[in-house]
Amino acid sequence: MHILNNNITRIFNFIKRKLLILLIFILSGVAAVSAYTVFVITPVYSVSSTLIMKSSSEKNDDSNALTSINLLQRQVKTYLEISELPNIREEVNKSLDLTENEIKNIKSIKLTNDSGSQLLTLTIRSTDRELAERYAKQYIVDYKSFAAEKIGRDDLSIVTDVVGSNNPVYPSLWKNMLISFIIF
Repeated sequence: MHILNNNITRIFNFIKRKLLILLIFILSGVAAVSAYTVFVITPVYSVSSTLIMKSSSEKNDDSNALTSINLLQRQVKTYLEISELPNIREEVNKSLDLTENEIKNIKSIKLTNDSGSQLLTLTIRSTDRELAERYAKQYIVDYKSFAAEKIGRDDLSIVTDVVGSNNPVYPSLWKNMLISFIIF
């Protein structure tokens, strides 16, 4: 019985020593990833605004419903394709008198219509939150005027002004810490 107790004690001591080493390894990995996230990775901020496309048809009866839906879908697709043109970005850059570094700070510009409705959401991601906000406001002005000039009618209105969080959307310290904890 004494030999069995002695063996069990040695096994538990071995596991405790290895567990301590493993715990130190995990905590140092989490600390390294956290430091990298905080001090090395440049945070990216996101701001957005919502636009609504006014219906171009005056009559709302059942006979024109399918035609109106198809027209709406084509108009939304046209507006989304217009947003991809470099003309608007160049005009915004010129309007705001942006430097090359400020232009590089704008990470993405997306106009989306995920719901299939008349709502279009503009999302700007940048390493500078104030720049993203100014850019979004000017983008809406230039986008509306460009679309009105090319399509021949101004049927976009702002539903929500530019909004965004003061916290970056990337990187997420807590997500990085959790992933590093799982990996290590």
